[in-house]
Amino acid sequence: MRVYLYEMVSGGGALLPAAITAEDTGLADINDFHDVVTLISDGSQMLEQLVELFLLMPGVEVWVSVDSRLKQFGQQLKERTGADGNQPFVLYADPQTPWAVFEECCRGADWTLIVAPELGGLLEDACGRCVVSGGRLLGSGLKLRQLGIDKQRLHLWADNHDIPMPPWGIAEAGATNFNWSTSKTLVKPIQGTGGVGIRVVGDSLPPDGKWLLETIVPGIPVSVVANLTKEEAVLLPPCHQVLGGNGGYEYLSAELLEHEGHQQRAWELSRRVLDALPLDGSSGWIGLDLILGDNREEDFLIEINPRVTSTISVLSELESFVPDQWSRSTNLTELMSEAMSGK
Repeated sequence: MRVYLYEMVSGGGALLPAAITAEDTGLADINDFHDVVTLISDGSQMLEQLVELFLLMPGVEVWVSVDSRLKQFGQQLKERTGADGNQPFVLYADPQTPWAVFEECCRGADWTLIVAPELGGLLEDACGRCVVSGGRLLGSGLKLRQLGIDKQRLHLWADNHDIPMPPWGIAEAGATNFNWSTSKTLVKPIQGTGGVGIRVVGDSLPPDGKWLLETIVPGIPVSVVANLTKEEAVLLPPCHQVLGGNGGYEYLSAELLEHEGHQQRAWELSRRVLDALPLDGSSGWIGLDLILGDNREEDFLIEINPRVTSTISVLSELESFVPDQWSRSTNLTELMSEAMSGK
């Protein structure tokens, strides 16, 4: 089985995020997103972790594309050795023609796993190009991606399915009907990624663009990964998220959530969300971001990540774990193999 692992920034598409403008995103502080050094560092680290994970799977041939300016990184990937003694096949992509190698690899692989920012339609563009070129996505189907990409669409869906999310509204051109309060309301880009562009509202609303307004709810920020197969959605151990950066809401790191009661509550809310989500056509990894309050009545869904998330750095290190609904241990390699086998 041949699997193509594509991480946009390190995989030849570094100029695509750089071309995103404030008009595309509504972000006044677009430079938060355009820190290319950070983007390449984070992207290459995630791609390296994915390569190591998929090389552990017997019978899997790993393909990756790497920006032609990152030859040293590409060579490091080539030197990785898998369970069968196999090594990844690395193709170098010209950043001036970022889709050429991408579409060729999508056509030649049995599965394509895409990691790309939701901002500016980048993730949806990559997924669409993969499908049109004849590829098969290992990831979220169209309806699920739409909920993960568009925060307004997600809130409307949650309202219709009785899924708890913080009170919300829309601000456009500095005006809103939402009852917001200084220092108690967040302003978020409608399409966001990694907490970029999220701010606490000050004395006034953003004067330009369309934004999501959301009441700040206190609690513990938690991420829960679900591995989707044809038969079920398996919930992995929850992780506590460490947030910070510009605005205080960007993802910095994660660690396993050790409190057993918090683990169970995170799984309970995640299962409720998954039971309502449109999962048709989806396989592999998705992430749910939650806030756990003082009790179950104060637990909220915050967003859905329709792709592999940064908590892979924690979960891929676990030799084994017992998922939410299982009585036996497993690991991430086994779960991803089941997602690709159609079990």
